[in-house]
Amino acid sequence: LRRDALQALRPPTKQPLSAWLESHVNLPSSIAAQPGKMRLWRHQEAIADSIGDPTAERVTVLKSARVGYTQLLVGAVGHFTVNDPGPILAVLPAEADCRHFMTGAVEPTFAESPTLRAALQADSTGRDTMLSRSFPGGSLAVVSARAPRNLRARTARVLFLDEVDGFEIDVRGEGDPVALAEKRTLSYGNRKIVMGSTPVDEETSRILRAYRQSDRRVFECPCPQCSDFHEIKWADIRWDSDKPETAHWVCPSCGCVTNETAKPAMVSAGRWRATAPDVKGHHGYRMNALISLLPNAAWGKLAAEFLEAKRSPETLKAFTTTILAEPWRSLGDEVDPASLRALSRPHGLAA
Repeated sequence: LRRDALQALRPPTKQPLSAWLESHVNLPSSIAAQPGKMRLWRHQEAIADSIGDPTAERVTVLKSARVGYTQLLVGAVGHFTVNDPGPILAVLPAEADCRHFMTGAVEPTFAESPTLRAALQADSTGRDTMLSRSFPGGSLAVVSARAPRNLRARTARVLFLDEVDGFEIDVRGEGDPVALAEKRTLSYGNRKIVMGSTPVDEETSRILRAYRQSDRRVFECPCPQCSDFHEIKWADIRWDSDKPETAHWVCPSCGCVTNETAKPAMVSAGRWRATAPDVKGHHGYRMNALISLLPNAAWGKLAAEFLEAKRSPETLKAFTTTILAEPWRSLGDEVDPASLRALSRPHGLAA
């Protein structure tokens, strides 16, 4: 009896958040192409572990579409609800985004996962609403960045900011919604701020600015031929003329060609490298759709999308930001240093 009683009082073994997600979170078909037990790709594991790392106050994810970020976000909400409860605030660009996140992602995932199923059940006191839920030890509120009053009315230890480049610059004259939301966490010494977004315009990109302030991690994959690690970039994806289905990756080191069939092994052997390792407490991740293992992110399909997108600046911008995770730079705003020097004229000072 003594042994069993002591065993029951023993705290659970600490494990990385990535391992906990794969053990306890089931994904519904509404947010996952492959519903069932959550299975993380190699590039998702480190991001999840950073979100669960108490030494990392901030986690910034500069991302494309099709990399499974929404699944990670919902799983992280489940983790803080069950394992590390406290006031949680999620801020999305618009009210419709908030409703879809709660009813289309959070609720179905919690319903599919036995560990999470009872966490956000309706409160008998009647205080719960669609976008505001209470649970033992904390609460979850999902608010729109367009509603500064809702931001002022909340206090949060855990703050999720999703698609921040879609936020308005100045909300109804009350300032930057990101700054307003972050102020709600100042009373907590153990706060956690997770920011993720696809970039939009380079001049105004919040996610790009936050990433530059982080330790700036990039995901690198080994070349199957020479074993050198490289970030997979669009400049190294090539294909035969008018045949996007032949798209392949060319290693910058050895020039060898790697076909799509080798991509899963490359990604599985990939690693994150911090390009600014002196920065502490702020983990930053940059990833594009070229490392996604979803069928609709195959290099051939992306090459075909690019050929269609480059027909107009508007569609090319969408491809650049949502697929390549690169901010859009207006060519009209660039200054050619050589042309600028050519305008210089000698001059002297008058006596």
